[in-house]
Amino acid sequence: MTEETGCFIRTGRLQIRKFCPDDAPVLAAYRSDPEVARYQGWTEFDEAHAREFIARLQAARPGVPGEWYQFAVALLSEGTLIGDIGLRVHADDPAAADIGYTLMTSQQGRGLASEAVRAVSEYAFSRLGVRRIQATIDDRNLPSLALARRLGMVEEAAVETVWRGVPCVDRIFVLRR
Repeated sequence: MTEETGCFIRTGRLQIRKFCPDDAPVLAAYRSDPEVARYQGWTEFDEAHAREFIARLQAARPGVPGEWYQFAVALLSEGTLIGDIGLRVHADDPAAADIGYTLMTSQQGRGLASEAVRAVSEYAFSRLGVRRIQATIDDRNLPSLALARRLGMVEEAAVETVWRGVPCVDRIFVLRR
C-alpha cells in the first residue's frame, strides 16, 4: 500500500484501496439496495452507518487474525467507489481466510467482481501468507456461485441453515495456493 493514496492494489480497471470519508454516501447507497443486501449480514445501512463503518476502518489493516478488513473497490479511471471486499484471516489458523464481496448493482455483470476478488485473493496469498481462502455462499445467490466457480474455487461442503427465517443451503467454496 502506498501511504499517500491508501491504495493496496491496482488492476486493469480497478483500484483496491482503503475507504475514505468521502465514500460514505456511495457506500450507504449500494449497501442499502435490497438486491445487494439480500445475502449479506446487514439489514439496514444508512449514511450514518457508513460514516461509522469507515471511521472504524481508518486504524485497521488487512491480515490481522480474527478481524475483518474491508477493502474499497473503486474504478481506476474515476476513483469512484463501486463495492467492497471483506477479508478475515482466521485467528486459529493464519494460513486460512474468509472472503466476502459486495458490488453495486449498476456495476454487476461486467467482470469487475471477478477482477477484484482475484486481486484481493492474490494479495492475501502473496502478502499475508494465506494458503486457503474460503467463501460461504447462499445457494440462491446464483451470480456469486458463478463467480466462485469462475475464479477456480472448489466447492468443499454444503451446509443446511436458516437465513433470515428461510431454510437454505450455504455452499463452502475454497481457493488454495
